[in-house]
Amino acid sequence: MGLIITILIFGFIILIHEWGHFIVARKSGVFVEEFAIGMGTKLWSTEKNGTIYSIRLFPLGGYCKMKDEDTAGSDPDSFSNATMPKKFAIIFAGAFMNFVLALVIFIGITFFSAVATTTVREVTENSPAQEAGIQAGDIIYKVNGKRVRSFEDLSFKISGINSTNKSSEKIDIILKRNGELLSFSLTPKYDESLQRNLIGISPVLKNGLFSKDVEGVEKNTFFGTIRDGYFNMIFTIKVTIIGVIELITGGIGLEQMMGPIGITPVIDSQYESAMKVSVGATILTMLNIMALLSANIGVFNLLPIPALDGGRIVFLAIEAIRGKPIPPEKEGMVHFVGFVLLMGFGIFIAFKDVISLI
Repeated sequence: MGLIITILIFGFIILIHEWGHFIVARKSGVFVEEFAIGMGTKLWSTEKNGTIYSIRLFPLGGYCKMKDEDTAGSDPDSFSNATMPKKFAIIFAGAFMNFVLALVIFIGITFFSAVATTTVREVTENSPAQEAGIQAGDIIYKVNGKRVRSFEDLSFKISGINSTNKSSEKIDIILKRNGELLSFSLTPKYDESLQRNLIGISPVLKNGLFSKDVEGVEKNTFFGTIRDGYFNMIFTIKVTIIGVIELITGGIGLEQMMGPIGITPVIDSQYESAMKVSVGATILTMLNIMALLSANIGVFNLLPIPALDGGRIVFLAIEAIRGKPIPPEKEGMVHFVGFVLLMGFGIFIAFKDVISLI
């Protein structure tokens, strides 16, 4: 079941991404030659208004092929002849739609599930938080000078992206108590069972607006739901960007990366666990995974790497600086080399995932 769900999730995310390119290209007057979901051999296709719509063999990919995308063209409906703002809008639209999808899903989930707030519900006995003087009812406002918008964000700022980092460094916390801002310094403790740094607080929960009433748990508001869903998306994007930086700088290793093959058993495990609770819980769990992956794919596509949307945006920036475009044939060759390297990297990650499964 995990494999089917993985294909459906990635297929829908790719569809939304390519549709972003497609619809903005059409609105910008650029002709789309083919809109494809999947890569490799064509399994099915149809033509409408000159555009080929196809489904291809390998479901983990897709593309929106525009007229004269990698060659010089003089036709008014060619991509190479479009203005720079239009080119940027077309290229950025794919990742933008991934972020929109993530936002819509996160907001939808928040309507039906509880959210952990930054308000302290309980302080653990003999914990760093208790020793520092933090009390129930306090609202965590900043950690090390940075604003905290959610409990997940708070936990991340305390523990960091690397769960094995047994930090003994002090952190500065600013909180609100009875409308007054108070400052505290404390040192988190590493929990071996959870493998993360903790300060010893549990959050106040807000129940989903459309969830069943729970005694003692306040209902979220409509605008509170929108806000919490938005900050969930922002947090996911931020963690993804930090993860990429940590990967480049060596803070985390390639062994912590997973491709679709590695994600499949995780999705299968989450599915099996959620089905033991209810169908509703399963739907919310799978949607949450889709939102996380959509935000991740959006960030990945904006990396300044040839063949990715971010790589194309780099060429637009160079064009803006030079005052004239780089010849499309040369740019196309760079993107082709980048595509080959990305395929090689993808094969490496797939091989690593298979080895891990074995």
